[in-house]
Amino acid sequence: MKYTILIADDSRLYFEEIEKAFRQLGDGYKLIWAETGRMAYNLAEKHHPDLILMDVIIPEMNGVRAIQALKENPETADIPVIMLSAPESLYAAYESGAHDFISKPFNHYELLMRVRSSLTLIDKIKEIKKQKEKLEQENYKIFRQQKEMIDDITYSKRIQNAILPTESLIRSIFPDHFILDIPRNIVSGDFYWVGKKGNKKIIAAADCTGHGISGAFMTMAGIAFMNDIFNRYNTEDPAEVLYLLREHVMKLLQQKGIEGEASDGMDIALCIIDEKDRHINFAGANNPAYLINDEGLQVLKADRMPIGIHVNFSTPFTSTCVCYKQNDMLYLFSDGFPDQFGGPENKKFRYKQFQDLLTSIHSLSSNEQHDILKKTFYNWKGEEEQVDDILIFGIRLF
Repeated sequence: MKYTILIADDSRLYFEEIEKAFRQLGDGYKLIWAETGRMAYNLAEKHHPDLILMDVIIPEMNGVRAIQALKENPETADIPVIMLSAPESLYAAYESGAHDFISKPFNHYELLMRVRSSLTLIDKIKEIKKQKEKLEQENYKIFRQQKEMIDDITYSKRIQNAILPTESLIRSIFPDHFILDIPRNIVSGDFYWVGKKGNKKIIAAADCTGHGISGAFMTMAGIAFMNDIFNRYNTEDPAEVLYLLREHVMKLLQQKGIEGEASDGMDIALCIIDEKDRHINFAGANNPAYLINDEGLQVLKADRMPIGIHVNFSTPFTSTCVCYKQNDMLYLFSDGFPDQFGGPENKKFRYKQFQDLLTSIHSLSSNEQHDILKKTFYNWKGEEEQVDDILIFGIRLF
C-alpha cells in the first residue's frame, strides 16, 4: 500500500530533508510539497493525503489557520496532521486540531517513528470505517427488507379490514354495540362476523391459531367459510354451523386425524339471536360467551374442542338456548384480555377479574364500556409485551 503525505513548509531544504528521511523506508510513500498554507489547503482538497506534516509559520495562511480550515471542511476533516514547529506553538497546534507535534529541528528517527505510528493508526481507522460502511450497508439492507415486510403486512391489514363486516352493516343489525380490537401485531388472528337470516341475528367472535400473518390467513378463511355456510345452508342451529365450519377448516388444512399433523384451527363463540322471542341459541368451540344484566353474569359454556383437528373431531358440537331481557349485554371475546400479563405482580388478568370488570360496566353506554376496557388493558399491561390479539364484541340486546 502506498501512502500519500502532504508536507507544508516554506523551506525547500526542510522538504528535501524529510524526503531524504523517507527514502530509508522504501518507495511506499508519495510526498507532495506545499510552500504556503493556502497551497496546502488546496492540495489536501485535491489529493486527500493520508497524512499532513504542517509547519506553523508559512506564508499566506499560517499552519494553525490552515489546519482549522481543513478541519472545517467535511472532505478533509479526518486527515490527521502532525505540526512541525517550535515548542512554544504546542498549545496553538493542538487547539487547531493537530493530533501530534514534532519540534524543529527534528530528529530523522523520531520523525519516521511518529509518521509510522500515525499511519498505523490511520490504517486501523480506515479498517474500522470500512467495517462501519459494510455494517451500515447491511443495516440498510435489513431496514429495506423490514420496510418491505411491514408494507406487505400493512397492505394485508387493509385486505383483512376490507373483508371484515363494515361498521354500517354491524350497526344495521346491532345498533348498540362496541368492538375492542387490538392486534398483537399489525394484522390480527382474531375476527368477528355478523349476519341476519330471516328474523334471526347472528354474531360470532373467533380466535385463530397464531397471530400476525399466520393468524390473519386463518381469519380470512374463517370469514369466507362463515359467509359460505350461511349462504348455502338453511340452518338456525349454531352447533350445526360449527360442525360445518370444522369440516371446511379441516379440508382447507388437509387434516385427516393422522398423528403428528398440524393442529391449526380456531376457537369461536357463535350466537343466533331471536329478538321476537328474546332467546339466544349459543354454541362455542372452546370460547364461551357472557350474558350480563342487573341480576348478574351468566356463562354460556362452550364445548372443549376447537374448530379443526382434535381427538374428538367427529363429535358434534352442542347448542344452548337461553332467554334474555331487554337491555341485557352479550359479550363475545377471545382469550387475549384475560391472558395478558401485567399488574403489580406481573400476573395474568384472568377470567374472574375479566368477568367482574364486565359486570361492573355493563350498564354503561357502549362507547364508555369500550373506553374503560381499553384503558384497563393498557394500564394492566404497562410495559409488558402484549401476549395475544385482543377482541371483545359487546352488544346491547333488545
